[in-house]
Amino acid sequence: MTKALLLISAFIFSACSLQQTDISAPTDWQAYQLRVSQLNDWTVVGKLGFRAPDSGGSATVNWQQQQSNFQLQLSGPLGVGSATISGNQQIAEMLYKDQLYRQTPEQLAAKLTGVPLPVNALSWWARGLPSPIQAAASGLSTSPDGYASSFEQAGWQLSFSRYAETDAGSLPGKISGTYQSSDDRRYSFKLVISDWSFPK
Repeated sequence: MTKALLLISAFIFSACSLQQTDISAPTDWQAYQLRVSQLNDWTVVGKLGFRAPDSGGSATVNWQQQQSNFQLQLSGPLGVGSATISGNQQIAEMLYKDQLYRQTPEQLAAKLTGVPLPVNALSWWARGLPSPIQAAASGLSTSPDGYASSFEQAGWQLSFSRYAETDAGSLPGKISGTYQSSDDRRYSFKLVISDWSFPK
């Protein structure tokens, strides 16, 4: 009888432990998603590096996001000087080499960097979140604190690191992505954020 009680108690304890382990990480991740998805107005300063099969470069970035509208100021090597891109998820303008271009954000990004970046997802990826605009992310891996460490979305394998405390809580300081096209061409980018700021 005593052995039976001990076995039952051990089983219940094990089940409770497993249940707590299974629930805690997703709950932390869900809490992070809820908090960070509400950050719609922000500015980041950092450095963007990118590489395509036939080109590559880097630039200092000042990125202002207001709801769905954005302005990206890129300066430094770039191989080309500086550029300013502003717009929303559907259409944007780029001032580059004293010429004004008006296309989708993806077309402008490809023209500037040679990398097929899904620009409408970048404002989510910068915050360490999958984009709700793209197909659902897969292979999500989270840290013990409930932050995304990596996931795959829109054909991009993404990793997130250097989380640091900001005025709006912990946010990633480094986002890396790699993409391999159907014709085996490889692309990559790396965004290293030195400062997050938020309107008062």
